Amino acid sequence: MKVLGIVGGPHREGNTVRLVEAVLGGAREAGHETVLVKLADLEVRHIEEKSGKLYYPEDDMARKLGPHLESMGALVLGTPIYYDHVDSRMKQFIDRLHYWSKTHGDEYRRRFPDGVKVVNCITCGWDDPDAYDDILAWMRERMEHYWGMRHVADLRAEGTGSKPVSSRKALIENARKIGRSL
Repeated sequence: MKVLGIVGGPHREGNTVRLVEAVLGGAREAGHETVLVKLADLEVRHIEEKSGKLYYPEDDMARKLGPHLESMGALVLGTPIYYDHVDSRMKQFIDRLHYWSKTHGDEYRRRFPDGVKVVNCITCGWDDPDAYDDILAWMRERMEHYWGMRHVADLRAEGTGSKPVSSRKALIENARKIGRSL
């Protein structure tokens, strides 16, 4: 099975990347193929509307991510929390998933695999581990409602300014365990 990891945020080697990499590492241990994509490395443009019709740009979302999205069995979403919500890159990615939604058309929805497992990972500087449960619920609900994904787990790394992910052995092992369970 292909496990696709998508990382929002500007930091290409930061806390969010480390957390998603740990999940993917566990998935590899279980024999799965893994792909890590850092949205900061891609050009993902907005959907445009012209004369009442939506147009999807031929950008990296279409060219580079599309084939992985259409062949994955699990999705690991990782985002830092900025200003009390997902990173703007992650929000853009989720918005662009509309291409594969039933509201765009059944023929597009059929191209998206059924029963994809999803793991949501968030990182934040705030020390309160429950501060962004509403964001995790929002992510879960989007993935379940629009694309019929099966939620597997949520991972939180709070207080990353003083406790970076790379120093948190229990968190990393839990992430690997979740990856192995996929």
